[in-house]
Amino acid sequence: MVDAMTKEPTNISIVRNTIKIFMRSLGVLEGKKTFCYDCTYAQCHVIWETAQEKKISVNELAGRLNISKSAVSRTVEDLVNKGYLQRKPNSDDRRYVDIELTERGKLTFKEIELNSDRYFEAILENIPKEKRDTTLEGIQIFSTALYQVFKKAGAE
Repeated sequence: MVDAMTKEPTNISIVRNTIKIFMRSLGVLEGKKTFCYDCTYAQCHVIWETAQEKKISVNELAGRLNISKSAVSRTVEDLVNKGYLQRKPNSDDRRYVDIELTERGKLTFKEIELNSDRYFEAILENIPKEKRDTTLEGIQIFSTALYQVFKKAGAE
């Protein structure tokens, strides 16, 4: 089946429009901070990933977030200046620097986590109970496919 207005297959149109709705609803396009406290999305993700480890390097953050080392470095610098992160020399290799959350960063992470939990709990409550498992499975399958295509495109 083809969408008459766009002349593209309906499935492609559905995927594209659904992703647009996801992005708009999360405020990604406008830079809104849906659950990221007083941080940008990039800063929020750096704080989140840093909180998952006691310490992490800029290279590790760049790999986890699938963004350039220079973009992560700029974001880390902003977060250091705001007092959320601190840099410490790597104890195993002084050529490297580890990134850690400060006490303020840990409190901010807890706020981000709480806001995130509330936000996504509200979303789940709007999905009929009998369709939640199917919806979650579909989201996981879609996410995996999206990541595979993203990684493949980055390799080319």
